[in-house]
Amino acid sequence: MQANLTLQDDEYFYCSPEGLQRIGQVYDKNDPQKNINWTTDYTLEMPIRMKKKGPGSEIPQTLIEIFENTLKQIPEKPALSVKKDGKWKTLTFKQYYEAAKTFGKALISLKVSPYKSVNILGYNSPEWVISFYGSIFGFYLPVGVYTTNQAEACQYVAENSDCEVAVVENEQNLQKYLKVIDRLPQLKHIIVYSGDNFTKSDKVNVLSWNEIMEIGKKFKSEKAEDDIENRMKSQKPGNCCTLVYTSGTTGMPKGVMLSHDNYTWTSQAVLKQYDIKTQGNDRIISYLPLSHVAAQNIDIVGCILSGCHTYFAEPTALQGSLIDTLKEVKPTFFFSVPRVWEKIEEKMKEVASSNGWLKTQISTWAKGIGILGAQSRNQNLPFGFGIAKSLVFDNVRKALGLQEATHLMYGAAPLSPTIRQYFLSLNMYLISAYGMSESAGPQCLSDIKNYDVFDSNFYASTGASIQGTNLIIAQPDKDGNGEICYRGRNRFMGYFKNEEATRQTIDQNGFLHSGDVGKLDKNGNLSITGRIKELIITAGGENVAPVLIENILKEQLKFISNAVVIGDNKKYLSVLLTFKYVAEGDILTNKFSPETLREFEILGSQAKNVEEARKCQKVMKAIQQGIDRTNQQVISKAQRIQKFAVLEGDFTIQSGDLTPTLKLKRNVVSKKYEGIIEQLYIESKL
Repeated sequence: MQANLTLQDDEYFYCSPEGLQRIGQVYDKNDPQKNINWTTDYTLEMPIRMKKKGPGSEIPQTLIEIFENTLKQIPEKPALSVKKDGKWKTLTFKQYYEAAKTFGKALISLKVSPYKSVNILGYNSPEWVISFYGSIFGFYLPVGVYTTNQAEACQYVAENSDCEVAVVENEQNLQKYLKVIDRLPQLKHIIVYSGDNFTKSDKVNVLSWNEIMEIGKKFKSEKAEDDIENRMKSQKPGNCCTLVYTSGTTGMPKGVMLSHDNYTWTSQAVLKQYDIKTQGNDRIISYLPLSHVAAQNIDIVGCILSGCHTYFAEPTALQGSLIDTLKEVKPTFFFSVPRVWEKIEEKMKEVASSNGWLKTQISTWAKGIGILGAQSRNQNLPFGFGIAKSLVFDNVRKALGLQEATHLMYGAAPLSPTIRQYFLSLNMYLISAYGMSESAGPQCLSDIKNYDVFDSNFYASTGASIQGTNLIIAQPDKDGNGEICYRGRNRFMGYFKNEEATRQTIDQNGFLHSGDVGKLDKNGNLSITGRIKELIITAGGENVAPVLIENILKEQLKFISNAVVIGDNKKYLSVLLTFKYVAEGDILTNKFSPETLREFEILGSQAKNVEEARKCQKVMKAIQQGIDRTNQQVISKAQRIQKFAVLEGDFTIQSGDLTPTLKLKRNVVSKKYEGIIEQLYIESKL
């Protein structure tokens, strides 16, 4: 076989003899890239692009092997904890492993077809991750499903992933499948893991969690034990271990095929970079959707590798209960999406606004010291740093439950440079992670040691590429901006059943074309400057990156929650704006947030709702002034905003405007507010 791939002198392909034999059976000399450089067949073992030495040369491992390695070291250390009736219930790594194995045996007992998928729909819990790992033990394919998916979306993922088993949290999620069960003839079993009071069906076998685990325990024959052991041992690092469905900002979601090596190598690379070892002393809180690649990489894979104790937060974590869990658990590692850090900053500023004169002066002084301390990289700390740490920094961390956290990280979307600077001034360095589902999580990570100065480039940067991977900027313009492309052992296998999209994404040299636009500084740190699909091309042919303009505008107007720049094929740019509101549980009210009211009060406005704000000349004037200041900071006239509209309410996951990881669905927003946008482009008549 000649794959016609360009390997560097320090590279080679790793694949088992059985894998090579199988590839030989399907190899097409007229299509040499297929099934070697990429594949859409999850039954194939993909050759792993290895380095001969250094980062990227590590021995490939399966998810099963890393679990067994941790089990040998810390079998009785706590692995999973969840609150039941106000008390934490805990499983050790040994109990976690045995439960996953029991789940896998149960699926074998039910005669679930090999390689078929197990769709998992529910809030983060021990049962979720046991189902995930148990499916892998049985050589099935676990597939996380977003809890925000409606019945039709669940049907699509089930059909596309060849699902024979669905694991759901409760009756509400069960109904999503029962509603479309007539269209899912391949779905044989549904397992409900929370409670025993749920609907039965004569069209599909509905089981409780206790029932499925009992089936696995009773399946104890020597053959059964041999069967699952053989399945576990027969898996190779290049085999597909899961499908991660993109959240679908445009069109139907694609099934990203990730191999065992994609996950194990990537997670190990991150742990190595930050010197995190398998000791069983670390703690994290699992609260971001486990159907997302970041949560899987950290909460499932990373925790197995590092022996980290996972605490499952309440389902209301993102509606306000997270802070209580943080204070109780005191995690040593905390990852979040930018929106959560934004909410934390808003709350902290709200509290600070009620401080007296003395506290305010001390806090302001301490934050100045904090920036200087960070710039010294904790070497030759400035005079007064110890006092500032004792009076302010330590108390802030304690109030957030982060006093024992050694690593604070964000990813999945950009974070405003102003917010990064705010936390840095409080001696809280937020590690920026850039990546996507197709990179098994992170591709770049920021390291404070890689920056000469803390300037605007630092605050906008997502850090350098993970060691052992290659990142290039394709076809850079005069400013160094171009498409971000990378390859390495974190790069995905391909899109399941979607050759066209796979061919468009992976080139013949193995580089993944991300669709993101960015540039590198002299130290190799990446800054994201836009997204090819999000680039606005004005009627005059100018390319405009909306995210940069939106971030500047939100910094100018603290009462603005979201800004969406419009202008594709238009003569000029306009922007849709939303105010900040109060949320009660997962419902957004029409009440302005305290920060919004406080900012309005400074303006001299008494507006208490969006209608009053729209009619208030002081608010409208402030918005226009913020836009004017933004226009002074953009780099060309084509990037200046000429008109704006204030929308009712804010964007939410429930309204369909945001993805489950709080990314804006631009196409949805543009279509939803089409009428308002049209009004912004009606030419004035003389």
